[in-house]
Amino acid sequence: METIVRFDKVFFDFGINKPILDEVSFSIRRGAKLTLMGQNGAGKSTIFGLISGINVPESGIINVMQGVSIASAKQVISRSDIDLTVREFFEKCFKSKVYDIDPKIDKILEIVNLKNHEKVHDKVIKTFSGGQQARLLLASALIQNPDLLLLDEPTNNLDKAGIAHLTSFLIDYKKTVVVISHDAEFLSAFTEGVLYLDIYTRKIEQYVGNYFSVTKEIIARVEKENMKNAQLEKEIQAKKDQANVFAHKGGRLRLVAR
Repeated sequence: METIVRFDKVFFDFGINKPILDEVSFSIRRGAKLTLMGQNGAGKSTIFGLISGINVPESGIINVMQGVSIASAKQVISRSDIDLTVREFFEKCFKSKVYDIDPKIDKILEIVNLKNHEKVHDKVIKTFSGGQQARLLLASALIQNPDLLLLDEPTNNLDKAGIAHLTSFLIDYKKTVVVISHDAEFLSAFTEGVLYLDIYTRKIEQYVGNYFSVTKEIIARVEKENMKNAQLEKEIQAKKDQANVFAHKGGRLRLVAR
């Protein structure tokens, strides 16, 4: 399958003391369903921002195939959208006018398990609760049917039925999906590979295969590295202690000499 996104030696930081990516290279193929993994604060959401063009790298090349549409769910409703009706909110998701949009809205609200009721299309966004607004944001990405769908913790505001609906949607989705989530059961249902962002090396490692088997492989490798680092720290501390002993002895010898 053809590559639709390619990172080539991409470097990104949030200032001198906050490097996030260090010459990162990886690719995303058309139709792939991937999990983006990494420790908290590693920079997973930053990767999404770089793919979407919200963030700009310090160096390296990010190549998104021409004509590839990308959609991601924002974390909060913007001030400019809070007074819109549901219909107006979803109409804003498209560059050109979509005729007969109401059935599309009904279908997508069902996927995020946002209970549909009479006149929901004319309901104003600010009248929805915070959790319901989060579902509307998720639905706003899904309704666009993009070539590349980027989802950051999409199950956070969904109940069991909502997660089941979303899982079925993603299993049947014919295009490319990259998901950040801590819900292992949800991820294992549809993803077929992992992009692992290592917080220490600040590089992406690419794995292909069942989510659980890949995760076991990553955990085993991380534990092995942690043990190696712990041993290294012990050796460094032992050398420091030894140096302190010699320094102390040296001081005593100088006192004797005086």
